[in-house]
Amino acid sequence: MRKIQTYLLPITFFCIIFGGFVVHVLTVDRPQSEMENRPLESANISPSPQEIFSGQWSKQVESYISDQFPARDTWMRDYVFFQRAMGKTYLNDKYAVDDESGWIISKPAAAKSEDELASFATDLQKLSEGLAEKNIPFTFYSLPAKATYSREPSPSYMPDDAGIANNTKLHGLVTAAGVDNVRLYDEMKEDFSAERSFFKTDHHWTMRGAYSGYEALLKTISARLGETIKPIPFDEANTFCLPNQFAGSWNKILYMTVDNNEQICYNEPASFATQFTIYDGTIEEGVTAPYEAVYGRAKQMNPDALVNYADAYSRDFAELTIVNDTYDSGKHLVVIKDSYFNTIQFHVASHFKTVTILDLRYLEKNVISYLQSMQPDYVVLAYNDRNLKLMPE
Repeated sequence: MRKIQTYLLPITFFCIIFGGFVVHVLTVDRPQSEMENRPLESANISPSPQEIFSGQWSKQVESYISDQFPARDTWMRDYVFFQRAMGKTYLNDKYAVDDESGWIISKPAAAKSEDELASFATDLQKLSEGLAEKNIPFTFYSLPAKATYSREPSPSYMPDDAGIANNTKLHGLVTAAGVDNVRLYDEMKEDFSAERSFFKTDHHWTMRGAYSGYEALLKTISARLGETIKPIPFDEANTFCLPNQFAGSWNKILYMTVDNNEQICYNEPASFATQFTIYDGTIEEGVTAPYEAVYGRAKQMNPDALVNYADAYSRDFAELTIVNDTYDSGKHLVVIKDSYFNTIQFHVASHFKTVTILDLRYLEKNVISYLQSMQPDYVVLAYNDRNLKLMPE
């Protein structure tokens, strides 16, 4: 008996290690984490000598084991619950949660260095000057982000967020560089409400918030073009919501541990379904897509399906060209955007003969030379005010 007890611990340890290894091997690797919205490390079974001796391969193995650990999402979800039970302020070192309201608030941003802000301003200046060589007007827009303007409810001891200060400094540098720019919040602030404008559990605008942004954006664009272009009025009769549970981006990072009753809503004229010819890429490439395959794909999903922002409105395309049959302005508008613009891309496109939408995260072209060759009537860069790089993250 004593001899068995002597070997019991090492045998148990070996069984746990060997059993875990077998389960790991038999578990099918996942290429993507739906919760974290990032690619997962894949197995590198034939490392090069350089990767082995540099230590790069051992880091890959460590990341692989962590990313592909059996039932990883369950473990991570339990870890979030543990953090909440322990009273941790910033879950996963990112977000604070108000359980009573269901609001998720981001960890406050630190003040950006002068060099980082100046680097973005310089990139915008180069873009503006490059377009000016071909007499193409350009405007930089910063759109109010949830992380900047939705700071309550949050713990009283939470430090102040530097988002507004960063944005103000950036616009000062951009103005000094001679680049036309608009801080869209200034055009929206008279009727601005964080509760109405942003999802509780996601970092994007709600439909109502996006509509306010669309109205302000169109007002400033039409003034610069010298044309009278009136936004489509927000009509409550055109608003409808889906029954699906919403998978907010911040809630996904917290493994859907925050209860909410948020809905995905739309406000669009019925004509949107028929008035556009949509090209996934350029007109010359000729790859067309129906409206319902580009915008609001969640409308066709099972009511029980969990729906994220991209399914609700639009995923990100490297290049999307929208040709409009009924337009107010015969001009060709180019919008360089991040995901905040996705909700209103067809609202804006409904006013122009052609709108090209570019996402520099996926566009494998030199943006200045490409825009010069395109010869549009006007170029707009519209990023949420947390994006402080020309190539957004």
